[in-house]
Amino acid sequence: MLILHGDNLVTSRKVLNQEISQAKDQNNEIIRFNGKKLNLNELQQALESKSLFGSQRLVIIENLLSSSPGKERTSLISYLKKNLFANLILWEEKEIKKISAFKKTLIQLFKLPPTIFQFLDSLAPGVGKRSLSLLHHSLKQSSAEMVFYMLARQIRFLIMAADLGKEGLASLHPFQQGKIARQAKKFDISQLLSLHRSLLKIDFQQKTGRASMPLASQLDLLIASL
Repeated sequence: MLILHGDNLVTSRKVLNQEISQAKDQNNEIIRFNGKKLNLNELQQALESKSLFGSQRLVIIENLLSSSPGKERTSLISYLKKNLFANLILWEEKEIKKISAFKKTLIQLFKLPPTIFQFLDSLAPGVGKRSLSLLHHSLKQSSAEMVFYMLARQIRFLIMAADLGKEGLASLHPFQQGKIARQAKKFDISQLLSLHRSLLKIDFQQKTGRASMPLASQLDLLIASL
């Protein structure tokens, strides 16, 4: 069994996709589950039954360990702890603190450098120079794709906070809710929506090959405009 976890989602996704590509190259069947909606019977059938085509099978479960506590989640984790499956990957979108109970399991942690969070926290109108400096440090430590993803995520949170207050950030820890709500007050909602539109345009250009410059340079210009 392989567990991939941590807040560096771009890198962990890349590793997951590499595992999937390797399995496909070997003509393995791929079965994917949302850990928040999975039940024990579905998992047992996927892991213990044979493929109809006689091929090997790779089972991937996303966000099981970070899902809300409950009877079904407890049963699933207990089942996995008692049975070691070489064809199973658990992918988590954040760091899981207590996973030592999974013995004989390969565990890979993907953490973002603190500079990225300093950059995101610095975003505000009129302080583009400081944010730009932190952006440059972030790009030295992480890929432009990772920085872009985190920036887009932060802007979405700020828009929700500006529109709905803390109630729009229910999925976040109370400490994060308060911090983002305070940061959102530094912007007009129109400024945040404009930033979001700019990010959508950058994403479209990068994905369609229409960008006139690298992603890092586009981020540089966007933050310099704050």
